[in-house]
Amino acid sequence: MIDGKTILAIIPARGGSKGLKKKNIKQLCGKPLVCWSIDAGLKSKYIDEVMVSTDDHQIAEAAKRCGAKVPFIRPEFLAIDSTPTFNVIQHTLDYYKSELKKEFDYIILLEPTSPLRESVDIDNSIEKLINSNAHSIVGISKTESQNPSFLVSKNSQSYISGYENPNIEVIRRQNIKTVYFLEGSIYISKTDILLNKKTFYHDKTLGYELEKYKSFEIDDIYDFVMIEALMKYKSKKYDIQK
Repeated sequence: MIDGKTILAIIPARGGSKGLKKKNIKQLCGKPLVCWSIDAGLKSKYIDEVMVSTDDHQIAEAAKRCGAKVPFIRPEFLAIDSTPTFNVIQHTLDYYKSELKKEFDYIILLEPTSPLRESVDIDNSIEKLINSNAHSIVGISKTESQNPSFLVSKNSQSYISGYENPNIEVIRRQNIKTVYFLEGSIYISKTDILLNKKTFYHDKTLGYELEKYKSFEIDDIYDFVMIEALMKYKSKKYDIQK
């Protein structure tokens, strides 16, 4: 709780992942992937409850062992590839309201595929949102090699042309405009606004900037190997940003 406002953390973790099978319970540096997001939520100074929405009993048991609440098993129709995340959130809020008689002022969505996000990022983003006139806040990170100034398109004959830089002129990184991408590890919103707009993105959305390495997500085995290597490197107390 912060300033009298209650916060529910929702971690959506379905069992039918395609890119990396059973990734949410795959052991990452000694514990299931889903547990890294659970731990970050539990260490937050402000989150009142951390829950996992899943259709998979193995994920549910792993989540409970890590300290999360799993008050229900998500219905199958809300656990297919095309299920919008908002529908999962709405189902969770409806269940809490009707079955548990609980309502929360703010919702934070923590995707389990972003295990490098830390509790300090969660708390800093909550504080930034609470101390503003905004209605939501999402994680962003600076583009580097993917900046629009460096991107090209390809025609049917495979000839390339600049996307924002038509002549593909050499541009020093110091001279390009700073552009951010939506990095996916933190989404927070006032509950009533989220239910009304059905999205975290609108004209009252703030950006919370995270370091490059924290933006990495696990979608396939290559992501998994890279992030596990980063975690092991970080655990040796080196400065990971150097």
